[in-house]
Amino acid sequence: MNNQTRRLTSVTALMATLAATLAAPTCWAAGTVTTSARSVLAASSCQASAVQQALDAAPDNAIVDVPAGNCDWGNTTVSYDQDKSIWLRGAGIGNTIIRRSSAAGDSYALIFDCNEVKQIELSGFTFQGRHSSVMDGGLFLSDSCRDFKIHHMRFDGFTMSGIEVRDKNNSNPPYSRGVIYQSEFENHFNPNSPSTGEGYPVVVYGSHRALPLELGTAEAVYIEDNFFKANRHSIASNYGSRYVVRHNDLVTTDTTRTTSMIDAHGRQPGSDRGSRSWEVYQNHLTFAGDDYQADGISMRGGDGVIWGNLLDFEGDTEIGIAYTARLTIEDGECPSYANPPSGIPGVSHPAPDQTVDAWIWGNTHIWASQPADHDEIRVTNYADEDCRFYFQEGRDYHLSAKPGYTPYTYPHPLRGGDDVIFANAFESTAGISPEFAARRN
Repeated sequence: MNNQTRRLTSVTALMATLAATLAAPTCWAAGTVTTSARSVLAASSCQASAVQQALDAAPDNAIVDVPAGNCDWGNTTVSYDQDKSIWLRGAGIGNTIIRRSSAAGDSYALIFDCNEVKQIELSGFTFQGRHSSVMDGGLFLSDSCRDFKIHHMRFDGFTMSGIEVRDKNNSNPPYSRGVIYQSEFENHFNPNSPSTGEGYPVVVYGSHRALPLELGTAEAVYIEDNFFKANRHSIASNYGSRYVVRHNDLVTTDTTRTTSMIDAHGRQPGSDRGSRSWEVYQNHLTFAGDDYQADGISMRGGDGVIWGNLLDFEGDTEIGIAYTARLTIEDGECPSYANPPSGIPGVSHPAPDQTVDAWIWGNTHIWASQPADHDEIRVTNYADEDCRFYFQEGRDYHLSAKPGYTPYTYPHPLRGGDDVIFANAFESTAGISPEFAARRN
Protein backbone atom coordinates (compact mmCIF):
# COMPACT_ATOMS: atom_id res chain seq x y z
CA MET A 1 0.00 0.00 0.00
CA ASN A 2 1.57 3.33 -1.03
CA ASN A 3 1.68 6.53 1.02
CA GLN A 4 -1.25 8.10 -0.80
CA THR A 5 -3.47 5.05 -0.29
CA ARG A 6 -2.47 4.80 3.37
CA ARG A 7 -3.17 8.49 3.82
CA LEU A 8 -6.62 8.28 2.29
CA THR A 9 -7.49 5.18 4.29
CA SER A 10 -6.26 6.68 7.55
CA VAL A 11 -7.92 10.04 6.96
CA THR A 12 -11.22 8.38 6.05
CA ALA A 13 -11.14 6.24 9.17
CA LEU A 14 -10.24 9.10 11.46
CA MET A 15 -12.62 11.64 9.99
CA ALA A 16 -15.49 9.17 10.29
CA THR A 17 -15.08 9.44 14.06
CA LEU A 18 -15.33 13.22 13.84
CA ALA A 19 -18.66 13.46 12.01
CA ALA A 20 -21.58 14.86 14.01
CA THR A 21 -25.30 15.14 13.42
CA LEU A 22 -26.20 18.82 13.23
CA ALA A 23 -29.58 20.47 13.69
CA ALA A 24 -30.87 23.45 11.72
CA PRO A 25 -30.19 26.99 12.99
CA THR A 26 -32.87 29.05 14.64
CA CYS A 27 -34.13 32.48 13.56
CA TRP A 28 -34.37 35.38 15.98
CA ALA A 29 -36.75 38.31 16.18
CA ALA A 30 -35.61 41.86 16.84
CA GLY A 31 -36.28 43.60 20.15
CA THR A 32 -36.69 41.93 23.53
CA VAL A 33 -38.60 38.67 23.54
CA THR A 34 -39.46 36.75 26.70
CA THR A 35 -40.32 33.09 26.35
CA SER A 36 -41.06 30.45 28.93
CA ALA A 37 -37.40 29.43 28.74
CA ARG A 38 -35.44 32.67 28.58
CA SER A 39 -35.37 36.29 27.45
CA VAL A 40 -33.89 37.31 24.12
CA LEU A 41 -32.54 40.85 23.70
CA ALA A 42 -31.41 42.29 20.39
CA ALA A 43 -28.45 44.64 20.39
CA SER A 44 -29.07 47.60 18.09
CA SER A 45 -25.84 46.94 16.16
CA CYS A 46 -22.54 45.09 16.45
CA GLN A 47 -20.73 48.21 17.67
CA ALA A 48 -19.02 47.88 21.05
CA SER A 49 -21.31 50.38 22.79
CA ALA A 50 -24.45 48.60 21.58
CA VAL A 51 -23.17 45.17 22.64
CA GLN A 52 -22.11 46.49 26.04
CA GLN A 53 -25.48 48.17 26.57
CA ALA A 54 -27.39 45.00 25.70
CA LEU A 55 -25.23 42.85 27.98
CA ASP A 56 -25.63 45.27 30.87
CA ALA A 57 -29.43 45.27 30.43
CA ALA A 58 -29.86 41.51 30.09
CA PRO A 59 -31.59 39.59 32.89
CA ASP A 60 -30.22 36.32 34.23
CA ASN A 61 -30.11 33.46 31.70
CA ALA A 62 -30.82 35.76 28.76
CA ILE A 63 -29.70 35.56 25.14
CA VAL A 64 -28.21 38.72 23.65
CA ASP A 65 -28.43 38.67 19.85
CA VAL A 66 -25.95 40.77 17.91
CA PRO A 67 -26.93 41.47 14.28
CA ALA A 68 -24.82 41.01 11.18
CA GLY A 69 -22.30 43.73 10.43
CA ASN A 70 -18.63 44.54 10.21
CA CYS A 71 -17.80 46.60 13.29
CA ASP A 72 -14.52 48.21 14.32
CA TRP A 73 -14.27 48.47 18.10
CA GLY A 74 -11.08 50.56 17.90
CA ASN A 75 -9.32 49.94 21.21
CA THR A 76 -12.53 49.27 23.16
CA THR A 77 -12.98 46.14 25.25
CA VAL A 78 -16.49 44.85 25.95
CA SER A 79 -16.63 43.23 29.39
CA TYR A 80 -19.19 41.38 31.49
CA ASP A 81 -18.97 40.75 35.24
CA GLN A 82 -22.54 40.36 36.49
CA ASP A 83 -23.72 37.49 38.69
CA LYS A 84 -25.78 36.02 35.86
CA SER A 85 -25.67 33.47 33.07
CA ILE A 86 -25.56 34.85 29.54
CA TRP A 87 -25.47 33.74 25.91
CA LEU A 88 -23.94 36.28 23.53
CA ARG A 89 -24.97 35.19 20.04
CA GLY A 90 -23.89 36.68 16.73
CA ALA A 91 -25.51 36.14 13.34
CA GLY A 92 -22.89 33.59 12.24
CA ILE A 93 -19.26 33.28 11.19
CA GLY A 94 -18.56 35.86 8.49
CA ASN A 95 -21.81 37.69 9.26
CA THR A 96 -21.07 39.36 12.60
CA ILE A 97 -17.45 40.51 12.30
CA ILE A 98 -15.63 42.29 15.13
CA ARG A 99 -12.33 44.11 14.53
CA ARG A 100 -10.21 46.38 16.72
CA SER A 101 -8.04 48.37 14.35
CA SER A 102 -6.26 50.29 17.13
CA ALA A 103 -6.10 47.56 19.77
CA ALA A 104 -3.35 48.07 22.33
CA GLY A 105 -0.94 45.33 23.33
CA ASP A 106 -2.03 42.88 26.04
CA SER A 107 -5.68 43.75 25.55
CA TYR A 108 -8.76 41.78 24.54
CA ALA A 109 -11.89 42.47 22.53
CA LEU A 110 -14.21 40.64 24.94
CA ILE A 111 -13.77 39.71 28.62
CA PHE A 112 -15.98 37.60 30.86
CA ASP A 113 -15.01 37.83 34.54
CA CYS A 114 -16.17 34.59 36.15
CA ASN A 115 -15.38 35.84 39.62
CA GLU A 116 -18.97 37.09 39.19
CA VAL A 117 -20.47 35.54 36.04
CA LYS A 118 -22.19 32.19 36.52
CA GLN A 119 -22.14 30.63 33.04
CA ILE A 120 -21.24 31.78 29.55
CA GLU A 121 -22.13 30.79 26.03
CA LEU A 122 -20.67 32.55 22.99
CA SER A 123 -21.40 31.76 19.34
CA GLY A 124 -21.78 33.14 15.85
CA PHE A 125 -18.99 35.74 15.57
CA THR A 126 -15.81 36.34 13.63
CA PHE A 127 -13.16 38.09 15.74
CA GLN A 128 -10.44 39.56 13.55
CA GLY A 129 -7.07 40.44 15.08
CA ARG A 130 -4.64 43.05 13.81
CA HIS A 131 -2.10 40.40 12.72
CA SER A 132 0.78 42.67 13.53
CA SER A 133 3.52 42.88 16.14
CA VAL A 134 0.93 44.29 18.57
CA MET A 135 0.03 41.59 21.12
CA ASP A 136 -3.76 41.73 20.80
CA GLY A 137 -6.27 39.16 21.99
CA GLY A 138 -9.81 38.09 21.17
CA LEU A 139 -11.67 36.49 24.09
CA PHE A 140 -10.56 36.32 27.74
CA LEU A 141 -12.35 34.01 30.19
CA SER A 142 -10.93 35.00 33.56
CA ASP A 143 -11.15 33.67 37.11
CA SER A 144 -12.11 30.02 36.63
CA CYS A 145 -15.12 30.05 34.31
CA ARG A 146 -17.28 26.98 34.80
CA ASP A 147 -19.26 25.01 32.20
CA PHE A 148 -18.73 27.54 29.43
CA LYS A 149 -19.59 26.88 25.78
CA ILE A 150 -17.73 28.57 22.93
CA HIS A 151 -18.84 27.39 19.51
CA HIS A 152 -19.35 28.32 15.87
CA MET A 153 -16.76 31.07 16.13
CA ARG A 154 -13.85 32.23 14.02
CA PHE A 155 -10.69 33.82 15.45
CA ASP A 156 -8.15 35.12 12.94
CA GLY A 157 -4.85 36.95 13.21
CA PHE A 158 -4.33 37.47 16.94
CA THR A 159 -0.69 37.85 17.95
CA MET A 160 -1.40 37.15 21.63
CA SER A 161 -4.33 34.71 21.80
CA GLY A 162 -7.68 34.04 20.22
CA ILE A 163 -9.11 32.57 23.42
CA GLU A 164 -7.41 32.72 26.81
CA VAL A 165 -8.88 30.65 29.64
CA ARG A 166 -7.37 31.45 33.03
CA ASP A 167 -8.03 30.21 36.54
CA LYS A 168 -8.18 32.50 39.51
CA ASN A 169 -4.60 32.89 40.64
CA ASN A 170 -3.51 30.77 43.65
CA SER A 171 -7.10 29.76 44.35
CA ASN A 172 -8.76 26.63 45.64
CA PRO A 173 -11.10 24.57 43.43
CA PRO A 174 -13.29 24.77 41.44
CA TYR A 175 -11.23 25.61 38.36
CA SER A 176 -11.96 26.35 34.72
CA ARG A 177 -13.95 23.79 32.79
CA GLY A 178 -16.03 23.91 29.62
CA VAL A 179 -15.93 23.18 25.91
CA ILE A 180 -14.72 24.98 22.78
CA TYR A 181 -16.06 23.36 19.63
CA GLN A 182 -16.99 23.79 15.96
CA SER A 183 -14.79 26.86 15.63
CA GLU A 184 -11.97 28.07 13.36
CA PHE A 185 -8.58 29.50 14.30
CA GLU A 186 -6.08 30.81 11.75
CA ASN A 187 -2.99 33.01 11.49
CA HIS A 188 -2.14 33.42 15.16
CA PHE A 189 1.50 34.44 14.95
CA ASN A 190 3.64 37.54 14.80
CA PRO A 191 4.18 38.16 11.07
CA ASN A 192 7.52 39.84 11.87
CA SER A 193 8.78 36.79 13.79
CA PRO A 194 6.45 33.77 13.42
CA SER A 195 8.39 31.46 15.75
CA THR A 196 8.61 33.81 18.76
CA GLY A 197 6.21 35.50 21.15
CA GLU A 198 2.81 34.01 21.83
CA GLY A 199 0.39 33.45 18.95
CA TYR A 200 -2.04 31.04 20.63
CA PRO A 201 -5.50 30.32 19.21
CA VAL A 202 -6.36 28.69 22.56
CA VAL A 203 -4.24 28.99 25.69
CA VAL A 204 -5.17 27.55 29.09
CA TYR A 205 -3.60 28.90 32.28
CA GLY A 206 -4.17 27.22 35.63
CA SER A 207 -4.25 28.43 39.21
CA HIS A 208 -0.51 27.98 39.93
CA ARG A 209 -1.49 25.29 42.46
CA ALA A 210 -0.02 21.79 42.59
CA LEU A 211 -2.81 19.38 41.62
CA PRO A 212 -3.18 15.60 41.53
CA LEU A 213 -3.30 13.97 38.10
CA GLU A 214 -6.93 13.33 37.13
CA LEU A 215 -7.64 12.21 33.57
CA GLY A 216 -10.94 11.40 31.87
CA THR A 217 -13.04 13.73 34.02
CA ALA A 218 -15.08 16.86 33.35
CA GLU A 219 -12.49 18.96 35.19
CA ALA A 220 -10.61 20.31 32.19
CA VAL A 221 -10.94 22.67 29.26
CA TYR A 222 -12.16 20.61 26.29
CA ILE A 223 -11.17 21.64 22.76
CA GLU A 224 -12.96 19.43 20.25
CA ASP A 225 -14.10 19.41 16.62
CA ASN A 226 -12.30 22.62 15.65
CA PHE A 227 -10.13 23.65 12.71
CA PHE A 228 -6.69 25.22 13.24
CA LYS A 229 -4.35 26.46 10.53
CA ALA A 230 -1.09 28.46 10.43
CA ASN A 231 -0.68 29.21 14.13
CA ARG A 232 2.47 29.43 16.26
CA HIS A 233 0.99 26.93 18.73
CA SER A 234 -2.62 25.92 18.13
CA ILE A 235 -3.00 24.94 21.80
CA ALA A 236 -0.73 26.03 24.63
CA SER A 237 -0.85 25.90 28.42
CA ASN A 238 0.92 26.64 31.71
CA TYR A 239 0.64 27.19 35.48
CA GLY A 240 -1.25 24.05 36.53
CA SER A 241 -3.44 23.91 33.42
CA ARG A 242 -5.61 20.93 32.42
CA TYR A 243 -6.81 20.49 28.86
CA VAL A 244 -8.24 17.88 26.50
CA VAL A 245 -7.65 18.23 22.74
CA ARG A 246 -9.71 15.76 20.71
CA HIS A 247 -11.26 15.33 17.27
CA ASN A 248 -9.66 18.48 15.85
CA ASP A 249 -8.09 19.19 12.47
CA LEU A 250 -4.75 21.02 12.83
CA VAL A 251 -2.62 22.27 9.95
CA THR A 252 0.81 23.88 10.11
CA THR A 253 2.46 25.57 7.15
CA ASP A 254 5.96 26.55 6.00
CA THR A 255 5.53 29.79 7.98
CA THR A 256 4.62 28.13 11.30
CA ARG A 257 6.28 24.73 10.99
CA THR A 258 9.10 25.28 13.52
CA THR A 259 6.76 25.53 16.51
CA SER A 260 4.61 22.63 17.67
CA MET A 261 0.91 22.54 16.93
CA ILE A 262 0.05 21.17 20.39
CA ASP A 263 2.19 22.41 23.28
CA ALA A 264 2.36 22.40 27.08
CA HIS A 265 4.84 24.49 29.03
CA GLY A 266 6.86 23.11 31.88
CA ARG A 267 7.94 25.23 34.81
CA GLN A 268 9.71 28.24 33.39
CA PRO A 269 12.65 29.91 35.16
CA GLY A 270 11.28 32.10 37.95
CA SER A 271 7.82 30.50 37.83
CA ASP A 272 6.14 28.34 40.45
CA ARG A 273 4.28 25.88 38.21
CA GLY A 274 4.14 24.30 34.77
CA SER A 275 1.27 22.57 32.99
CA ARG A 276 -0.47 19.80 34.93
CA SER A 277 -2.28 17.52 32.49
CA TRP A 278 -3.11 16.97 28.84
CA GLU A 279 -5.15 14.47 26.89
CA VAL A 280 -4.53 14.55 23.14
CA TYR A 281 -6.43 12.04 21.07
CA GLN A 282 -8.09 11.33 17.74
CA ASN A 283 -6.86 14.52 16.09
CA HIS A 284 -5.65 14.94 12.51
CA LEU A 285 -2.37 16.90 12.31
CA THR A 286 -1.03 17.90 8.88
CA PHE A 287 2.09 19.65 7.67
CA ALA A 288 0.95 21.41 4.50
CA GLY A 289 4.20 22.71 3.09
CA ASP A 290 7.35 22.11 1.11
CA ASP A 291 10.06 22.63 3.73
CA TYR A 292 12.08 19.80 5.23
CA GLN A 293 9.92 18.96 8.28
CA ALA A 294 7.52 20.36 10.86
CA ASP A 295 6.80 20.09 14.59
CA GLY A 296 3.64 18.39 15.83
CA ILE A 297 2.95 17.44 19.48
CA SER A 298 5.61 18.64 21.91
CA MET A 299 5.29 18.57 25.68
CA ARG A 300 7.63 20.51 27.93
CA GLY A 301 5.79 19.60 31.13
CA GLY A 302 2.77 17.94 32.65
CA ASP A 303 1.46 14.40 32.33
CA GLY A 304 -1.21 12.67 30.31
CA VAL A 305 -2.07 10.61 27.26
CA ILE A 306 -1.47 10.93 23.52
CA TRP A 307 -3.33 8.33 21.49
CA GLY A 308 -5.20 7.63 18.28
CA ASN A 309 -3.92 10.67 16.40
CA LEU A 310 -3.17 10.85 12.68
CA LEU A 311 0.01 12.72 11.67
CA ASP A 312 0.00 13.49 7.98
CA PHE A 313 1.54 15.68 5.28
CA GLU A 314 0.61 17.54 2.10
CA GLY A 315 3.09 19.09 -0.33
CA ASP A 316 6.71 18.37 -1.22
CA THR A 317 8.15 18.10 2.30
CA GLU A 318 11.03 15.67 2.67
CA ILE A 319 10.01 14.29 6.08
CA GLY A 320 6.56 15.58 7.06
CA ILE A 321 5.90 15.93 10.79
CA ALA A 322 9.20 15.10 12.47
CA TYR A 323 7.95 12.85 15.28
CA THR A 324 4.77 11.45 16.78
CA ALA A 325 5.45 13.11 20.13
CA ARG A 326 8.34 15.04 21.62
CA LEU A 327 9.22 15.24 25.30
CA THR A 328 11.58 17.91 26.51
CA ILE A 329 12.12 20.09 29.57
CA GLU A 330 11.47 23.77 30.08
CA ASP A 331 14.37 24.83 32.26
CA GLY A 332 17.05 25.25 29.64
CA GLU A 333 17.87 23.18 26.61
CA CYS A 334 19.12 19.66 27.17
CA PRO A 335 22.83 19.03 26.56
CA SER A 336 24.27 17.98 23.23
CA TYR A 337 24.08 14.33 22.27
CA ALA A 338 26.49 12.07 24.13
CA ASN A 339 26.77 8.51 25.38
CA PRO A 340 25.96 8.00 28.12
CA PRO A 341 23.41 10.87 28.23
CA SER A 342 23.95 13.50 30.92
CA GLY A 343 21.79 16.05 32.64
CA ILE A 344 22.04 19.81 32.83
CA PRO A 345 24.44 20.82 35.62
CA GLY A 346 22.36 21.51 38.72
CA VAL A 347 19.12 20.06 37.29
CA SER A 348 18.58 16.52 38.52
CA HIS A 349 15.79 14.13 37.51
CA PRO A 350 12.97 14.99 37.62
CA ALA A 351 13.29 18.56 36.46
CA PRO A 352 10.64 20.89 37.94
CA ASP A 353 7.20 19.84 36.65
CA GLN A 354 8.70 17.75 33.86
CA THR A 355 6.69 14.91 32.32
CA VAL A 356 6.96 11.74 34.43
CA ASP A 357 3.69 9.97 33.57
CA ALA A 358 3.04 9.99 29.81
CA TRP A 359 1.25 7.24 27.89
CA ILE A 360 1.53 7.23 24.11
CA TRP A 361 -0.13 4.62 21.89
CA GLY A 362 -2.14 3.87 18.77
CA ASN A 363 -1.05 6.87 16.71
CA THR A 364 -0.77 6.69 12.92
CA HIS A 365 2.17 8.54 11.35
CA ILE A 366 2.39 9.00 7.59
CA TRP A 367 5.88 9.99 6.47
CA ALA A 368 7.10 11.58 3.28
CA SER A 369 10.30 9.69 4.07
CA GLN A 370 11.69 8.52 7.38
CA PRO A 371 15.32 9.17 8.30
CA ALA A 372 17.24 6.17 9.59
CA ASP A 373 18.04 7.80 12.95
CA HIS A 374 14.48 8.91 13.65
CA ASP A 375 12.47 8.03 16.76
CA GLU A 376 8.68 8.08 16.88
CA ILE A 377 9.04 9.51 20.40
CA ARG A 378 11.65 12.24 20.33
CA VAL A 379 13.70 12.77 23.43
CA THR A 380 16.84 13.57 21.44
CA ASN A 381 17.62 14.88 17.98
CA TYR A 382 21.01 13.11 18.03
CA ALA A 383 22.73 16.48 17.72
CA ASP A 384 22.35 19.55 19.91
CA GLU A 385 19.52 18.30 22.16
CA ASP A 386 19.67 15.12 24.22
CA CYS A 387 17.01 14.73 26.93
CA ARG A 388 17.47 10.98 27.44
CA PHE A 389 18.75 11.62 30.97
CA TYR A 390 15.31 13.02 31.89
CA PHE A 391 13.03 10.76 29.84
CA GLN A 392 13.31 7.00 29.99
CA GLU A 393 10.77 4.55 28.60
CA GLY A 394 9.05 2.65 31.38
CA ARG A 395 9.87 5.34 33.93
CA ASP A 396 8.70 8.67 32.50
CA TYR A 397 6.80 7.56 29.41
CA HIS A 398 5.13 4.39 28.21
CA LEU A 399 4.37 3.25 24.67
CA SER A 400 1.13 1.54 25.63
CA ALA A 401 -2.38 2.37 26.79
CA LYS A 402 -2.63 3.80 30.30
CA PRO A 403 -4.11 1.15 32.62
CA GLY A 404 -7.57 2.10 33.88
CA TYR A 405 -7.84 5.17 31.65
CA THR A 406 -11.26 5.95 30.15
CA PRO A 407 -11.76 9.10 28.08
CA TYR A 408 -14.52 11.49 29.07
CA THR A 409 -17.84 11.38 27.23
CA TYR A 410 -17.71 12.52 23.60
CA PRO A 411 -19.26 14.77 22.40
CA HIS A 412 -18.92 16.81 25.56
CA PRO A 413 -22.21 16.68 27.52
CA LEU A 414 -22.46 20.48 27.51
CA ARG A 415 -23.13 20.21 23.77
CA GLY A 416 -26.22 18.08 24.43
CA GLY A 417 -29.83 19.03 23.89
CA ASP A 418 -30.95 19.89 27.40
CA ASP A 419 -28.17 21.61 29.27
CA VAL A 420 -28.83 22.83 32.77
CA ILE A 421 -28.60 26.41 31.50
CA PHE A 422 -28.20 26.46 27.74
CA ALA A 423 -30.46 25.09 25.04
CA ASN A 424 -28.42 23.71 22.16
CA ALA A 425 -29.93 26.05 19.59
CA PHE A 426 -27.02 26.83 17.29
CA GLU A 427 -25.87 23.37 16.25
CA SER A 428 -25.39 23.97 12.53
CA THR A 429 -22.73 24.45 9.92
CA ALA A 430 -24.19 27.80 8.90
CA GLY A 431 -21.41 30.34 8.40
CA ILE A 432 -18.56 27.86 8.64
CA SER A 433 -15.87 28.49 6.05
CA PRO A 434 -15.80 26.20 2.98
CA GLU A 435 -12.38 24.81 3.98
CA PHE A 436 -13.63 23.85 7.45
CA ALA A 437 -16.85 22.40 6.07
CA ALA A 438 -14.95 20.37 3.47
CA ARG A 439 -12.65 18.91 6.13
CA ARG A 440 -15.63 17.95 8.28
CA ASN A 441 -17.43 16.14 5.45
